Amino acid sequence: MKKFIKVAFAIVLFSFTLYSCKKAEEGYVGDYPDKAKLIFVNAAANGSPIPQQARREIAIAPIYNGINFNLFPIKYPWSNGYKVFDPGTLSLRLDTAFQPGNDPAGPSAPVGTYNLNLEADSYYSIYAVGTTHNVDTFFVKDNIDFPTPGKTKILFLNLSPDAGPIDIVNNATGAIMVSNMTYKQRRAYIEVDPGTYSMRMNVAGTTTQIRNVKTGMIISPNSVYTVFVTGLRTAPSPGNTPASQLIQINYHANRWTP
Repeated sequence: MKKFIKVAFAIVLFSFTLYSCKKAEEGYVGDYPDKAKLIFVNAAANGSPIPQQARREIAIAPIYNGINFNLFPIKYPWSNGYKVFDPGTLSLRLDTAFQPGNDPAGPSAPVGTYNLNLEADSYYSIYAVGTTHNVDTFFVKDNIDFPTPGKTKILFLNLSPDAGPIDIVNNATGAIMVSNMTYKQRRAYIEVDPGTYSMRMNVAGTTTQIRNVKTGMIISPNSVYTVFVTGLRTAPSPGNTPASQLIQINYHANRWTP
């Protein structure tokens, strides 16, 4: 996950410093007010109950208006960074693809095609959710306006299909950051002090912790983040489903100020 965050930071940092291009091209991002910006995040865990399939790493390839801008499909739970598109209706097709390291690698398989209405000078996130064997989507309009100077702005999402209602708690202080968040639900942005955070998930309204504490979450000032819960609370293939596919807290920067 640390590698994911570093890559995401680098992509987002690039997206806000690319001003030298005279013309925006679809598939590359800059601060173009006449364009729409869209990031894809693979938040769909492997939910196979079949032992030999449960350990496969199944990535997802987003295809925009029939064009694939990525050299490789996007692994769980990574993103591909914001990309720029003309406003209007965007046709997004998602294909699952077994990674080449698997034996057998297997072919790609179309999941579905989704029409997204994008507005100029707006930022969006599209999440593949559910499981790789039953992919759904969750579409969010991002607010990347700067927070109060010196503060950090965070959006919280529950994208775990079987977590049930959850609270996200600041593990250091015990303060509830968001409460009673159900599947495919978002909470309004909140502002927090920057720093290194540890967060945990509790069953909503209780002190019952769900799995592990997420530690080492570096939250920079004057930045915007999304904290999202993914993965499966119950392993569909006990002993075979990797820990990486179980419920966890992830985060990435939508706007990062170094």
